[in-house]
Amino acid sequence: MSLLNNAVDSIQVGVEDFDMEDDRRNASAIRNIFAGILLLYKEKLCRLSPENDKELLIKKKIQPVINEYGELEFQGNGHKTVDVQMIKELFKSLKVNVEWKRFDEVNRLRNDLEHYYTAKSPDAIREIVSKSFLLIRDFTANELQENPVSLFGEDCWQSLLNVADVYATEETECKESLDEIDWKYGVVSEILSSLRCNSCHSSLVFAPYEDDVYPTINLTCRSCNNDFSFDDVVANCVKDSLYGAYVSSVMDGGESPYDSCPECNEVTYIHEESCCIKCEYTQEHTHCDDCGESLTLDEQYLEGRCSYCQHRWEKIMEE
Repeated sequence: MSLLNNAVDSIQVGVEDFDMEDDRRNASAIRNIFAGILLLYKEKLCRLSPENDKELLIKKKIQPVINEYGELEFQGNGHKTVDVQMIKELFKSLKVNVEWKRFDEVNRLRNDLEHYYTAKSPDAIREIVSKSFLLIRDFTANELQENPVSLFGEDCWQSLLNVADVYATEETECKESLDEIDWKYGVVSEILSSLRCNSCHSSLVFAPYEDDVYPTINLTCRSCNNDFSFDDVVANCVKDSLYGAYVSSVMDGGESPYDSCPECNEVTYIHEESCCIKCEYTQEHTHCDDCGESLTLDEQYLEGRCSYCQHRWEKIMEE
């Protein structure tokens, strides 16, 4: 059986599990759909492999050899196949297009499923299925040049389409309600893409009162009807949205875009905004009273001195 057939079977089984509307089948549904997506990607690599070895590019280990004609060629070694990171690298060099940001989000949601999912939140599953549908649709049509309806069958494709349409409608309504709020800080508007319910982890979060004044923003989860406030989840939004920027900056020898706030102790002090976006704390001391150098957040407890001047002052006091 070909990789493409395996991919189709895996996605069809996943959709059938989802359509059963049995909470016990949800994890299985997502695992099968995600496995099917990876098989579609491997099918593309097989199609791009040389005619003499159609599985070459899916092999984890490839080594150069001299064939019986004295010519250099490459052969796959072992039974292990490429992982996600290797697929990303191969697709980049082979100019195969995948919306990796969406893929990574689906992968993260899939990993979070067992930790966050509750029976009260079917939308947590619908979100994964909906975003998986977009990956499947685009890749099947654009990279495999296959008709998705013919490939997966009308019943399977209609189920995926229905989930995507319903979820998209709810998502649009929630986003429109959030757009009515004055979020005061530019970075807050950016991190709203990571906004999720603190009870069921659904992204279908609605702002019921457009006249709320920041930072007291009331929110309601459309999935589990949980009422909460933005300041309950702002720290999670910061970490989920800016962690990548934090890692990149630190690896390049730079500074983190966020830090722990001295006032509320949350990781919500944003250096770009020069304040904490949860409690709106700002630095009381910006420059050293002795030497005039700019003070860091960690130096606020020195009450107006930089670390060097504080150390020098302590030495003087000891004499």
